[in-house]
Amino acid sequence: MSELPLIQLGLLQYTLNQPIDTERFSFTLNNGTTVSMLDAGVLLFEPQVEGQRALVFSAGIHGNETAPIECLDKLVSGLLRQTISVSQPLLVILGNPPAMLKACRELEVNLNRLFVGQYRNYPDCYETQRAARLEQVVAEFYAKYPQHQAYHLDLHTAIRASQHEKFAVYPFTHGQPWKRNDLALLQACGVNCVLFSNQPASTFSYHSSFKHNATAFTVELGKVHPFGENDLTTLSQLTETLQQLIGDSDLSSLSFVFEDALLFEVSDVIHRTEQDFGFSFSQSQANFTEYPSGYILGHNGSQQLIVEDGPKAIVFPNDKVALQQRAVLLVKKMSKADIEHAIEQGSLS
Repeated sequence: MSELPLIQLGLLQYTLNQPIDTERFSFTLNNGTTVSMLDAGVLLFEPQVEGQRALVFSAGIHGNETAPIECLDKLVSGLLRQTISVSQPLLVILGNPPAMLKACRELEVNLNRLFVGQYRNYPDCYETQRAARLEQVVAEFYAKYPQHQAYHLDLHTAIRASQHEKFAVYPFTHGQPWKRNDLALLQACGVNCVLFSNQPASTFSYHSSFKHNATAFTVELGKVHPFGENDLTTLSQLTETLQQLIGDSDLSSLSFVFEDALLFEVSDVIHRTEQDFGFSFSQSQANFTEYPSGYILGHNGSQQLIVEDGPKAIVFPNDKVALQQRAVLLVKKMSKADIEHAIEQGSLS
């Protein structure tokens, strides 16, 4: 029976052994929870008591971002061995198993640029097929629990150092207010730094937010390391909060502490549109490094990339991205006055 090797190996090793084609099967734990292997790296838990939340936890959308993969693997092992209880339907996704196996970010295309149907705009490859399949799996999961509050935490690590080790990207809300409860949830995960997006995206978290009205975030949890070299104790708050989410608590005890928050608004999204593209700063420069007004960040063909209305900080700079893809975000820190204004205008509820 397939459940025995899954329980013995854990989800990560089981997935690495079968990174593309895997047997689909279901079984029931002694506590009554049904466990279903839906695809390679995609595992569904359905407890007897359905709870009030429909939860998606994903990691490994980029194959070399190992810490959150190991974190979810540990959580799944606890669920399979019934040392951790689950009271909410839970979908666990390891996003890009072949890239995980090769310890690389992607095979051909950045998977986190292919959601909201964007995979249709790229040549057929593993990542485009995987994005289509993950969209289908997530849609079927949320449709099965229409009365539940949808959640999706897409867990990542960054390819560079950061002045704020853990931070989250709050997807563009299309005019809907940011929610204090969401910020409280992120703080409970140990994430005080939040970027508010200023436009639609093609990321996995934006897909769940936009298509399924999910409380969804891209959560960055430190720097990339090889498998086995992560200190998971640095993710203890995240681990505790994930267990709280899948448990029977109502989350009412979570509170947003304004004094601890570092909130940024994305002001500019710079895409690489020319082959001749580069930054003036070092490729090792940390996320959230600030630059003043007038600073020349680099060039895109003959166009200079100049900071306007600074200071602004860089996040996710990568001058090697494919043409038409995002090369860097510029973000501006929100002051207390900015946040109070957002509250008055109804942008933060």
